[in-house]
Amino acid sequence: MFTFSENSKKYAPLILRMGLAIVFLLFGYHKLVQPGQAQAEVQLLLDIGLGTAAALNYYLGIMEILIGLSLLLGWQIKYFAPVSGFLVIIIFGSILWKYGFTLSPERVDPTLFRDAGLIGACFALWILGAGAWSIDEWLEERKKR
Repeated sequence: MFTFSENSKKYAPLILRMGLAIVFLLFGYHKLVQPGQAQAEVQLLLDIGLGTAAALNYYLGIMEILIGLSLLLGWQIKYFAPVSGFLVIIIFGSILWKYGFTLSPERVDPTLFRDAGLIGACFALWILGAGAWSIDEWLEERKKR
């Protein structure tokens, strides 16, 4: 008997990959196209000079674009998924370190909840693998021939 859930499970990693890819590609693009805002955020979080913040911002943008492309294509997910998760953990941790954690409605930072969801999605994808419609799957099938 056909059940939607059973037949569509193989596409769960694809959906995770696409959602995460959009986030990383947009954040990376934003860092490279409008570096001023992201530089200010990096400078504020880490209390470093403008030149160091600019360089860090640039390299973070490049890294996020590479992670986004890997996720989009489903290539080397066993490496890029945990790297993306740890990158978000570092950002999450730096926000907590700078501002502390509170559940007070007046002071809560909604990006913390978004980052927690991104961390979970990254590590879920690492466990699940690249899934359907990925370069990793295509390479695995090609190896079997």
